[in-house]
Amino acid sequence: MCTLSRRSMLKQLAYFVPTGFTVGCNLESEGRLQNVCPPPAPTQVAHPDERLAAREQLARAAAWLWNQQGADGGWHSQQYALLESGQAYTPFVLHALLAVPMSICEPPEEGVEPALQFLRKHTNQQGTLGLANPDILEYPNYATSYALRCFLQVGTGEDHSRIQRMRDYLLNQQYRSENGFGPEHLAHGGWGFGGVLKKGQPGHMDLAHTRRVLEALRALGPLDADVSQRAKVFLALVQRNPEDPREQPTLQQEVYLKWLATARLSQRRTSPIPFDGGFYFSPIVLAANKGRESLSPRGSYFCSYASATCDGILSLLAAGVDPEEWRIRSAVTWLSDNPQMHYPAGIPQEHPEPWGEAIHFYHLSVRAEVGARLELPGRWRADILHELAIRQANDGSYQNKMSGLMKEDDSLLATALAVQALTHVISPNTLAPRGA
Repeated sequence: MCTLSRRSMLKQLAYFVPTGFTVGCNLESEGRLQNVCPPPAPTQVAHPDERLAAREQLARAAAWLWNQQGADGGWHSQQYALLESGQAYTPFVLHALLAVPMSICEPPEEGVEPALQFLRKHTNQQGTLGLANPDILEYPNYATSYALRCFLQVGTGEDHSRIQRMRDYLLNQQYRSENGFGPEHLAHGGWGFGGVLKKGQPGHMDLAHTRRVLEALRALGPLDADVSQRAKVFLALVQRNPEDPREQPTLQQEVYLKWLATARLSQRRTSPIPFDGGFYFSPIVLAANKGRESLSPRGSYFCSYASATCDGILSLLAAGVDPEEWRIRSAVTWLSDNPQMHYPAGIPQEHPEPWGEAIHFYHLSVRAEVGARLELPGRWRADILHELAIRQANDGSYQNKMSGLMKEDDSLLATALAVQALTHVISPNTLAPRGA
């Protein structure tokens, strides 16, 4: 059992959270931006019935996941000590499996209820999952968000008060004026890793955590207007929304240190940063942005990339933004202009670390969800199926053999992400908020 400290864990966290990346942005000689994207990989012809091919892959993958369930009802990493307890994996895997149609893979008789019992056992009195070990914070906001959605879908009457406590915990985790993060703060309106919030100190926070919490709260019903508005303020920042007058954060040393000392953004001028509709990952943990920072004469900013853009779209939907509204349509246009599935657009291939390869399954999962939720045209289903078909093992599992940098070399994580992708591939539309 790992005895990783909070400090050590948080130091490594930027490399644990599943994110997506895009084509890096280079400057042309005139100072204009240029997308740098690997050439499209040849795509094989998909099965004549794409959904049938997806169903076959999905049935095998889901069966494999159910077979990995522990005797205690949870799913436990055999590879990473940080995920060994099952507090983070169990709600994530269960949520993925609950979305699989029963006609494709019916849960075992002793599958769902033991998993729920595991979640009940590990949720504390404050409604938080992921804090059972005081020395290891196991993604409490991620874990609590997925657990809440599982209870909403298959829980019982005894879970009603637990759901309310989870809701209250997640609401209190939003960065807002009451806990030291006013509208001028970079983190305002978003969510982070979770646990105890120190006033004015955001710790690790990003778009991926924000999306998971928003989706969990949205599953309970329409968001409170103030919660939604604060979230939209955060989403405007990481989309580089032209209506947002704030300056973008930067890793440029002099500017960054000055910003870090105050953790505030100037409101006194209109940002000259170009808007392309896409999203980046975090205005706080800047090193976690896997797209390149552009050094434009018009200002320094982090470039858009594919998985972050998908997370941004899903966050806007959860926050109540209409699918036809310009913020979502502009992000969809960015994805349409960067359609490749074999490599997440926005991650420079020349980066010394293989970030693009490391999030292969995450990228496929979020691309499939956005494609299904918005009924996007094109051959994204066939391309995702191809990427998954060539990587499925004989036992039905998946594993990222290109890189373990984002822990997708753990078959539990990779297979759960593949199940999410395949579930969306076979779904004609999943726009309506879901309980799971």
